[in-house]
Amino acid sequence: MSVSSGVRSAFLFFHSQVHVFDPSTPQRRPVLEAEFGEYPLTALSLPAAGDTVVVGNTQGQIALLDLRKGLVHGCLKGLSGGVRALQCHASQPLVASCGLDRFLRIHSLKDRKLQHKVYLKSRLNCLLLASRELQGGGAGGSAEGGAEQEVKEEEDEVWNSMEQVEEEAMKRKATGGGGEEVKRKKGGD
Repeated sequence: MSVSSGVRSAFLFFHSQVHVFDPSTPQRRPVLEAEFGEYPLTALSLPAAGDTVVVGNTQGQIALLDLRKGLVHGCLKGLSGGVRALQCHASQPLVASCGLDRFLRIHSLKDRKLQHKVYLKSRLNCLLLASRELQGGGAGGSAEGGAEQEVKEEEDEVWNSMEQVEEEAMKRKATGGGGEEVKRKKGGD
């Protein structure tokens, strides 16, 4: 698994290590080796800033690793299963993660706090974030309210344009010995 940033590439190895290679140098050895914990790393994503990398391991731990020094910059909390996928937003300091516990979590990279947590019925193994800007709660709420009102008006219009169907209630009455049934309208003889 690899992530490229300009001229550097970061590769994820199964033994809790991230190796950073610089193709412009003549040596084929890693320029930097960063290690996180003792458990194998399973996911890697590069934030928009480019000087850190977000990694997750099989124990549900997510960390920000500094690519300049190879040190752990901070950890994100809240996971209880192994990390399956990480995806950083292209322009905002957010990272989305999914794991074996079937929760989609969105963390802020600035303060490393959990922003949203959603349970999903299916088992996730990859994530994709839109590259467009995320809408705030206040601005998006009025637009959604207007859309919901428009849908409700359309539904009311459809129901009002339908003609009303009235069914006459039929009553069955069994006659004596012949087994014949006679249908009669309700209210009449």
